[in-house]
Amino acid sequence: MRKFVAESWLVLVLGVVFACLLAGTQTQLSAKIQANQAKALENAIAEVVPGFDEKEQLEIDGNRVFKCVDGSGQVVGWAVDATGSGFIDKIRLVVGLSPDGATITGLKVIEDLETPGLGNKIEGEWADQYETLDATRPIVRVKGERHAADNEISAITGATYSSDYVTDIVNDVTRRIGPKLAEQQ
Repeated sequence: MRKFVAESWLVLVLGVVFACLLAGTQTQLSAKIQANQAKALENAIAEVVPGFDEKEQLEIDGNRVFKCVDGSGQVVGWAVDATGSGFIDKIRLVVGLSPDGATITGLKVIEDLETPGLGNKIEGEWADQYETLDATRPIVRVKGERHAADNEISAITGATYSSDYVTDIVNDVTRRIGPKLAEQQ
């Protein structure tokens, strides 16, 4: 027992040293991390609401909503920054909506920790199937072939939960925020 206590000082010292190194690294890189997150948000907005010249940030029901307008001041669409639960951790995405809030113009996942090779496929082409869906009706996740006319999206094989979580976030955005967009024009 004495030998254990005598040698445990090294473990404690190493723990303190590594904790200080990690804290210093986090402090040093926090500005860069925030800049990268802001750039990812900007790129996502441009992807889900194409053709806008300026944007104005609003807050609706606790979500950041970006009113995107063209050069003449006409609203060309809306981008909603939304976060929800995922299979492993939170999923952050941007949902693009038409000027009247009735149609989804795009979806871009900007942050997730879903299972590599399975759940993280929500970041790729899979999200394109949300484009042009009716935002006034709930979106339904199906296994197999989807029918866009029925407001359906196909689940990712092996990552049904991730597909469900993204669909839940989108349905929440369209249900809570979509109807309020007409008031903001």
